[in-house]
Amino acid sequence: MEDTFPKLLFRNCQQWGSSRVALRKKEYGVWREHTWEDCYHKVKAIFGGLASLGLEAGSGVSILADSNPEWFWCELAVLAARGIVTGLNPAGSAEDTKGLMLLAQPKFVLAQDQEQVDKLLEVKDGAPSLQRVVYWNEKGLRHYNNPILISLAEVIKLGEERERNHPGEFERKMAHGRGDDLAMIIFALGANDSLKVVPATHGFLISSLENVLASNPVYDTDDYVSVITPGWLFEQTLGFTACLVKGQKLNFAERVETAPEDSREISPNVLVYPPRVWADIASAIQTNVADGTRLKRRLFNWSLSIGQEVAEESMGNDRVGLPKRFRHAIAEALVFRPLRDKHGFNRARLVYAAGKRASPETVRFFRAIGIDLQQVFGSTQGGVVTVAPEEKLMLE
Repeated sequence: MEDTFPKLLFRNCQQWGSSRVALRKKEYGVWREHTWEDCYHKVKAIFGGLASLGLEAGSGVSILADSNPEWFWCELAVLAARGIVTGLNPAGSAEDTKGLMLLAQPKFVLAQDQEQVDKLLEVKDGAPSLQRVVYWNEKGLRHYNNPILISLAEVIKLGEERERNHPGEFERKMAHGRGDDLAMIIFALGANDSLKVVPATHGFLISSLENVLASNPVYDTDDYVSVITPGWLFEQTLGFTACLVKGQKLNFAERVETAPEDSREISPNVLVYPPRVWADIASAIQTNVADGTRLKRRLFNWSLSIGQEVAEESMGNDRVGLPKRFRHAIAEALVFRPLRDKHGFNRARLVYAAGKRASPETVRFFRAIGIDLQQVFGSTQGGVVTVAPEEKLMLE
């Protein structure tokens, strides 16, 4: 049974190989595709390289980066060795990073670029467990002369050499993995913004996804844009785990700054953002309307009013009368469909506000324009739990 992430990767490679794209990353304006076979060989090489550097079962490895294909590959490589992954906040300060590293005790940190490497070099004296820093964006780092540093390209070369000398090691290690192996340490904010440390096994993450899939299925034809760091429980579960379990395609923006535009190009089927992001999107739409012509404002406000009435009646299982359905069809054609298309929501089927509760105003707004915004919460026992936003449910 595929009870671990690396086993799921192997299954998908066997099933789809080079015939299906697993990941896409936008680079210099072009979407670069990676098949399941590409991903398998990349993970295998990174595993071998890290093993050559001393990675073994139980080793802690932190990843300090925005969401990228390298995050996905490095996580799977560590898990294949039965190591334990911790995601660090790439937007955090050096002091924040040091505090989390003291909790995680990583042997290696895999970092995105010069900014994150500089942060790690600043705090490494206060992180006694740290032995190596692996980086993948080499810009600005070629002149660094520190024995703790090594590029991911060098790690991959080490891994390819190790595979030649130890053929089949990756597959043997992967086969030893179990669903109850600790896969990740997830940092989450609890009540009063207190820090929670959540130990997550492979089984916990997979069952968390299955809780959601029971009512909201995901398909191998679906697209997902990974924007939030995968150290976040919801991104890890609804993004990475869904990709491995169901074959959902992962798409990665070129940069954090271009994420909204890149997401619009993909027009994903599944969207997961924190409530504040949904509130910001709603506010931006309303600000744009307010800056428009008088006709545009009147048409939008009329359409929004109709959309809210229809959404509320539909939720209450009330029959929507023919005249109102006719007016709603006009609003849909003139306002809602073009609006969703402009913001990359025209294919959105599963739309989640994750973590804290979204405000009723935000939920009503998106439902009025034809987007069924659902709420998901994190539970240390149940994993990811889906509830209707109007349910007054508190999860510890």
